[in-house]
Amino acid sequence: MPATLDPQPAQRDLLWERCRNSLGIARLLAHEGRPEPLVATACHSAVEAALRAALEHAGARYEGDVLVALARLEAPCDLWDSSEPRPRSQWLDDAQRAVGWVSDRLRREAPERTWGF
Repeated sequence: MPATLDPQPAQRDLLWERCRNSLGIARLLAHEGRPEPLVATACHSAVEAALRAALEHAGARYEGDVLVALARLEAPCDLWDSSEPRPRSQWLDDAQRAVGWVSDRLRREAPERTWGF
């Protein structure tokens, strides 16, 4: 019998909490007018944690690359791009859109839990 990977809800939930915390930090940094690289880092961290939570739920591994994770989850190809500098507010909008997409996916796959962010 082939072994299947079971989702690890505890790890998934810890990753989602990390996503929420990182997004909260990004919001605070943007609100305080902190430098764009700080906001960008917090936003990237939030998106990565959200993707890791979704992969964990799917029983898949995170390979260390956000773009690979997006492709594995069949996310829209324009969902997240961390290569271009942009204003703080745009980083935050882009991160919230990406985390929102992951949240919607998890809400469909695991409706027993809220996936707020």
